[in-house]
Amino acid sequence: MDNRSTIQQATSARSRGCYVSNPFPSYQPPKAGANKPALIRALVTAARENQPARHEAWYTTPRVQQKTGLTRPVFKRMNEHRARAINALMVAMSDRLNIVTGKVEASVEQLSDWCGLSTGSGDKKSISRASRAITTLEELGALACERAWDEASRSHIPKIIWVTELFFVLIGYELGKYQAAQNQQLAWMNQGLIKQGETPITLTEARRRAKEQHIKRAFEHRARHHAFKQQRRQAQKLLQMERQQARTEILNGLIKMYSKDELEAMGHLALKRQVDQRYHALRKLATSAPPDTP
Repeated sequence: MDNRSTIQQATSARSRGCYVSNPFPSYQPPKAGANKPALIRALVTAARENQPARHEAWYTTPRVQQKTGLTRPVFKRMNEHRARAINALMVAMSDRLNIVTGKVEASVEQLSDWCGLSTGSGDKKSISRASRAITTLEELGALACERAWDEASRSHIPKIIWVTELFFVLIGYELGKYQAAQNQQLAWMNQGLIKQGETPITLTEARRRAKEQHIKRAFEHRARHHAFKQQRRQAQKLLQMERQQARTEILNGLIKMYSKDELEAMGHLALKRQVDQRYHALRKLATSAPPDTP
């Protein structure tokens, strides 16, 4: 066999063995050197050192398909590139975790970018590698993700990512320590609320408020940056209706985003406040110029 054939075969073998653009993803925080709580630093260290994608739970826990709800049997060792993506994402999610609510304060796109898992740019940007890894964690039960369709803007709200108890098992961090810190943080939060003359809240209420803020920020961000023209057209269409009819449309859309328990916890006044905020935001959006207009 001549040297040319040998080189071609070696190149082909490398290509088959490395079919991703970044075979060794690593989390790079958006704000390097940012001062984080001691708990978050400990979670990040645990996630970095313990290789969550190789934990024994992967070989003993059945996975539940998100679309069908069917249980898939445990299968053999996962693909090395998927494992590396999961390891990097677990570090990122540990760093961006809200201690009280257990919500990851980042979108899938942001996590993908920070871990070097995104490819392309602009309209051709792909975050499929990160999405598949997060879906794998969700199927295992380490994450609980919520997806919501916003009727008012006719667009999907970026999924909400919550960590579960299994998340801490995978990164090798003692769940009791996290829960103690969580309760302490909630107690401090409630002290602040009491000083402001407000009623203390539970973990459930804290999570509901976190979800409400997520939906609100997502709507505002998309209105400013993504699909502006499409959302402005939808806002203009909605506001051609009678005021009460438009508000009813907004209300129906919001109701679909929350569970029955969340709506009961929210109460009439809080839901009405959201309708008011969304209606006025849509009025502003319907008459605003594109973001890049001087």
